[in-house]
Amino acid sequence: MSTPSELIRDPLFQLNTLLWLTQSLPTGICWKPLFRRADFQVYAIAPMLAPPPDVLLAVKESQLAFQERCRPDIVLYRARDSCFVLVECKGGSFGTASTAAEQARTFLIVSGSRLHESLGLPESDVGKCLASYLVAEDDMPRMKKTLTELFDEIKTWRIAPGEVELLGLRLGPNSLSLVVGHTLKSLLGLDTSVEKFLDFDPGTDPRPLYIVPYDPDCNQSQEERAFCKRVLFERIHTAVLGAAGRAIPPREIIFKTEDLLNDAMMGMYDLWENQESIKHMRRITRQLLLKLTQIVCNEIRGAFVHDGDVGWKLRLANQEEQKAVCNILAKFSCETMDLKVDPERGLFD
Repeated sequence: MSTPSELIRDPLFQLNTLLWLTQSLPTGICWKPLFRRADFQVYAIAPMLAPPPDVLLAVKESQLAFQERCRPDIVLYRARDSCFVLVECKGGSFGTASTAAEQARTFLIVSGSRLHESLGLPESDVGKCLASYLVAEDDMPRMKKTLTELFDEIKTWRIAPGEVELLGLRLGPNSLSLVVGHTLKSLLGLDTSVEKFLDFDPGTDPRPLYIVPYDPDCNQSQEERAFCKRVLFERIHTAVLGAAGRAIPPREIIFKTEDLLNDAMMGMYDLWENQESIKHMRRITRQLLLKLTQIVCNEIRGAFVHDGDVGWKLRLANQEEQKAVCNILAKFSCETMDLKVDPERGLFD
């Protein structure tokens, strides 16, 4: 199990922290949804954003090292004042000469006063814009230095970057706090620049509670990525088993990869905008469903099949067959699969 000090530097943990902070949660629980209390919600996950054409041309002429497009990990939105906060989750700080700085330059430029063009929205639909990086608190000083240098460098070429401010995660003995700057403190309506949002018991592993258990966009170790894929597979496996157990035979149950993924991610899959990541997640979901159909059909021929026009069909002819199917599915474990190997692209892709 990863330690808390390791997790606060894991981009997937950081992303899920932001997602929990935007959820509508009852009072009295261990989480304080700081962004939700300030009326922020998730607008998009991993959208592809590019500067307007004339700005893009100006950046090219400046000869700054940059990327033509960027994908912030999450875009948060508040309807009452049309405020957008674009956040990148980072496992550590980086310097101005790194490849990460090329993406950062684009991120800062996109987050400026013409963000509405990058989002494809009317200018009246976008109010305040803020770019932010979420990092562990210890990484904030170096990260602030890098962002200040990039900001000044971009302005030197008469290109207007957007306002940028850091978000930090502070680890206490049994708690996590959000460290914010002046702008975010004001936007969130906080009294202090450090606000505790989570209490946890020692030895607790929060990863099974992730809203998004697996994100192909996140830069993780092979072991952590395999663990997160297993959590996703276990949720989908549980959904299939639960549907089979609740059915009243005779019954044909239809499973669609998109529905299973959306249920496994509490509705966040619908907000994903990176098409390559969407295809990847559909592909690994098919990998799991093919495995489930194989083990079921090895004992009950034709009980679980794929129909390209509809989805995956689980046929339960009677109660005896239902019991047998549930027993087969209950005995299956995702740990029997090689979770470190992704399936190759096929005709579906």
